Amino acid sequence: MTGAVIGVGATSIADRAKWRREQNKHRSDVKRELYAAYLAAVAKTWNDIRAAVIDSTDPWPERARQAELAYRNGGVYELRYQMAITAPPEIVVLSDQTMKGIRDLVQGLIAGRTYSTWAQLQSDGRPWFDAFDAMRAGMRRDLDPSALPVPDGQT
Repeated sequence: MTGAVIGVGATSIADRAKWRREQNKHRSDVKRELYAAYLAAVAKTWNDIRAAVIDSTDPWPERARQAELAYRNGGVYELRYQMAITAPPEIVVLSDQTMKGIRDLVQGLIAGRTYSTWAQLQSDGRPWFDAFDAMRAGMRRDLDPSALPVPDGQT
């Protein structure tokens, strides 16, 4: 009888450990997919805004409208809500800063701000670029705490 109790107990402990590993892997997979989707949405939105602002030959009111459409259709705003319930607080704060930085840039364009060079646009976007870089590094650490940081200029 004692042997059976020990056997059942050992099996239960092993099953519980396996269940925890599977749950942790599932959580990590969900985060990985969300992080990848958020990063892709930010990159696509930014590229579309940059194209509207710098590459377009349209007059400025139209460029601002194109940038606003890029922001609205990019998916950043919607994915940010998923980030709020899935990611750790420090990553949520950085995702907010990134999304709000893009939004503020677009609102400035709508209000009449113009850019004639990539350097000007990049300079005005520096605060949210920095938040984006910090968020990406935080995501990397969250998914793999032993991950080394990506060297500057390698992203």
